[in-house]
Amino acid sequence: MYFQKHKAFDKIIGYEFIKDELDQIADTLRNRDVYTKMDVKMPSGLLLYGEPGVGKTLMATAMLEASGCPCYTCRKDQPDGDFIRTIRKAFSQAEKNAPAIVFLDDLDKFANEDEDHRDAEEYVTVQSCIDDVKHKDVFVLATVNNMHKLPKSLRRAGRFDRLLKVDVPTGEDAVAIAQYYLRDKKLDDGLDISFVAKALNGHTCAELETVINEAGLYAGYERADDITVEHFVRACMHVIYQVHGDDYDQAMLARDGFSGMRTRTVVHEAGHAAVSEILRPGSVTIVSLLGSQRDSGFTAYNMESKTSENSPLLDVLVSLAGMAAVEQEYGNRGYGNSNDLDKVFRMVEALVKENGVYGLCWTEHRFDNSNALLAQQEAVVAAKVEEYYCKVKEILSLNHAFFCDIIKKLSKKFVLTQMDLQEIRKKHYIIPFRG
Repeated sequence: MYFQKHKAFDKIIGYEFIKDELDQIADTLRNRDVYTKMDVKMPSGLLLYGEPGVGKTLMATAMLEASGCPCYTCRKDQPDGDFIRTIRKAFSQAEKNAPAIVFLDDLDKFANEDEDHRDAEEYVTVQSCIDDVKHKDVFVLATVNNMHKLPKSLRRAGRFDRLLKVDVPTGEDAVAIAQYYLRDKKLDDGLDISFVAKALNGHTCAELETVINEAGLYAGYERADDITVEHFVRACMHVIYQVHGDDYDQAMLARDGFSGMRTRTVVHEAGHAAVSEILRPGSVTIVSLLGSQRDSGFTAYNMESKTSENSPLLDVLVSLAGMAAVEQEYGNRGYGNSNDLDKVFRMVEALVKENGVYGLCWTEHRFDNSNALLAQQEAVVAAKVEEYYCKVKEILSLNHAFFCDIIKKLSKKFVLTQMDLQEIRKKHYIIPFRG
């Protein structure tokens, strides 16, 4: 039988699975008699965790409303001694007015201890209070940004029956949230909601809201009738990629003077974009010659495109593409490849040592983790990176016209969007990678 979720959860956009979980817990608190008749143990605690800005507090308050129980909230807004008394008072009041809920918001901020010193008095107090109200109809709800700051004893079953991770929105959740924030905005016909969602896929709800609002501010300042793709991209550059307004404006003003110049940065970013689009069509959202540091660009990817079984290998190939493109065009690998290479070696090392992709004999799960094995592992990693680098150069050679067209367009516009790349792709026959 299907039960409609409590209306309190209507304020949460997307995250249907998490809303179902929260509604189920709220129902056990709201309709205790139903579960008592079933002779089941009632849940006593829930810990919602995830990075800042994903909506944990909003979800928690929706569950509190849906439960119908009195709630006693603790947030770190007092000196240590006073705050400890506040924690004890909250649990005491909840016990007196049971069934009730104690809400510990941002539990990992209750103390200033680092990951190596997690025995702060605040955490000891919380643990003691949870133990004291056990079997007394007090439910403990907590939100946490960094789980590693909490003592393991506080995270174990018995104190929190359920741990629920709130990830950044992707896929349908990202689309739903983008639609919500754009619902009353005037959009240019060229700005598609699916592009907005893909460009912000994998970023927090707070970032989605900020970018969309920032795009509206740019449009208003220009007295534009609608928010355009350019307004949105500029907002992304500012909020997500730390390309500040002055740098963006100066680059756009200088664009005409530099238009068409075939610099190493152009070739490097075009290489990343070309190989990613060949291997995973539609995976690139923005390619830019403007980065957070001078003389650096970036290529942004739709996180949803990285969910396939062979995604780690494709990530390696795409990461090598910038360096391979520069070598192919200039005859040498140039500079500025250290970040890409660090990432590539870490990824291939994981494939060799942890996942056994190239043979179980090279993994760290063998009994013999000797220096000899370590040297063999390093040799395998280096050989595989070299092999993949050659494959990337082959991919670029087979699709040289497509690659060069991206270089040409990027050198003129400085910033290309997913729509720009789709138009370029239509003009070329892409030779797929066989490997």
